[in-house]
Amino acid sequence: MSVWKLPAPVMGAFGLMFAVSSYAADYVPPATAVSKVNSYRGYSELTSAASGMDIDQYAYNMTTWQIGNGGFYKAMADKYKSAYSGGQKSEWRAKDGGDLGTIDNNATIQEMRLLAVRYKETTNGNYKAAFKTSFNKAVNFLLTMQRSKGGLPQVWPKRGNYSDQITLNDNAMIRAMVTMMDIANKTSPFDSDIIDDATRAKMQGAMDKAIDYLLKAQIVNNGNLTVWCAQHDTNSLAPVGARAYELPSKSGNESMGVVWFLMNWPEQTEAIQKAVKGAISWYKKNKLKDKAFSKTAGVVDKAGSSLWFRFYEVNSDDYFFCDRDGASTKTQDFMKISEERRTGYQWAGDYGSAILSTESAYLEALEKMSGTYVPPPPPAVLCGSDTCKTFIDGVNFVDIKGAKEATNTGFVGEGYANVDNETGSYVTYGVTAAKAGEYDLTIRFANGGSSARDYDIYVGDVLVVQGVSMGSTGGWTTWEAQTIKVPLEKGYSELKFVSTSKDGMANIDYVGWMSADLYAGEKDIGGTTVIGTRAVQAVPANAAARYYVDFGSRDNATGVYLKKANGKIFRINGAR
Repeated sequence: MSVWKLPAPVMGAFGLMFAVSSYAADYVPPATAVSKVNSYRGYSELTSAASGMDIDQYAYNMTTWQIGNGGFYKAMADKYKSAYSGGQKSEWRAKDGGDLGTIDNNATIQEMRLLAVRYKETTNGNYKAAFKTSFNKAVNFLLTMQRSKGGLPQVWPKRGNYSDQITLNDNAMIRAMVTMMDIANKTSPFDSDIIDDATRAKMQGAMDKAIDYLLKAQIVNNGNLTVWCAQHDTNSLAPVGARAYELPSKSGNESMGVVWFLMNWPEQTEAIQKAVKGAISWYKKNKLKDKAFSKTAGVVDKAGSSLWFRFYEVNSDDYFFCDRDGASTKTQDFMKISEERRTGYQWAGDYGSAILSTESAYLEALEKMSGTYVPPPPPAVLCGSDTCKTFIDGVNFVDIKGAKEATNTGFVGEGYANVDNETGSYVTYGVTAAKAGEYDLTIRFANGGSSARDYDIYVGDVLVVQGVSMGSTGGWTTWEAQTIKVPLEKGYSELKFVSTSKDGMANIDYVGWMSADLYAGEKDIGGTTVIGTRAVQAVPANAAARYYVDFGSRDNATGVYLKKANGKIFRINGAR
């Protein structure tokens, strides 16, 4: 399997031919999958600990803590503030009593990233040499710890317990694979001469083996591909346990990282596609709708939430809990395990919503890759079950504290409004009412966050609707609609949607309505127009009693009118 080869051009008898619908394009992974994998590239634990000191000195100190086999131990960020001065470099001991390196909790992986960054940026030759040497020792650690069938254990050398098994728990192997992929692809910060081409080629081979291991380790039930366990046997690839309460299982939690990684892999082979689709089907099948999990009560009702368990039987989809006494305590009754285990472990959560909401984007990416993609017709602009008579595209705002976007699919028109993630961010739309009244406005939105996002509605500076909530839709490509009653005076008004949540509002696709008495934007509806603060402009203080009216581009009826008590109207000025 090779990741880095582009598809060859289609040639005919007369040279390069035009591409046809079956010509494969490069695979572009879904934005959500890219974002999830990006989260495995962090090393902020180190930079946060180094705050206030010279970062190169910190990184150099870090190299002195490196274990002889090239690995690092976990939770060492504060210790790197000072150089190693003696004693153990790891709290875990190998069978022979020596220091153990690990990839648990991002150990070794984050150190490699900081070393690569500082190698590129430092101007100190001594530091540069030390960073390069340390980095290559860590590369060798990964290549050496990888087992012959491709899996990566939690530790090296062997510790003599479950840590020696292939470890997906806490995304240990996946984090390492992301870094290995970046090294092989020369992705920043690994795009320097910190590593030679021969070693990059070894990393490419290691990646091919690791992916092969993941595909073969995927658990099959009744001929159907499902998900993975938190740990798998080095040689048999079977699911295995870890701590006493972590029995062999299918894991709703640890399988997420594998799915995100496989979705990001540039060469979407048939085997990878089947693995991803099989996992998506499993998450669909085992979704508990409108449920959440409480560490004191177990499964509880919660509208709009989705739930999966951490552990399911290997050969069925029966979930279970387990206490520290092991398999004899396995149960589906959460209250039967000890309070210490109930409150001290993550037994369930919303593990699958993001994966399910990304399915359509993944399938679309595969179709584009194969040349079979046919763009769907634009979705209807609905107000309830009917097509809206009028709507404003989310990007056609008057003003915004945020930005226009068209990143997340499923929107109508040209895009959507994405306000800043802060309280007080806003987006404003202009409408004209033919008569005063209360109008039903339908707002279509997407909220990929886990909690609701609240907002108020102002007409001008007047608060007219308070405490509206946009619930989670489960993904940024999943759109829902709500209808709000908004009072409007006759004439032009500006509707200002203002965030009252620290995360801002949901993304707004459109604002639509059914009333024939409401128009989008400014419209000349005849009769008397009251000029508000938007149309009237005061001149400097030395002429404070004078005002000017900006008519913009209007017809010959524009002007300022005075109405006498007897009903007669006089035009003061305006175009004729």
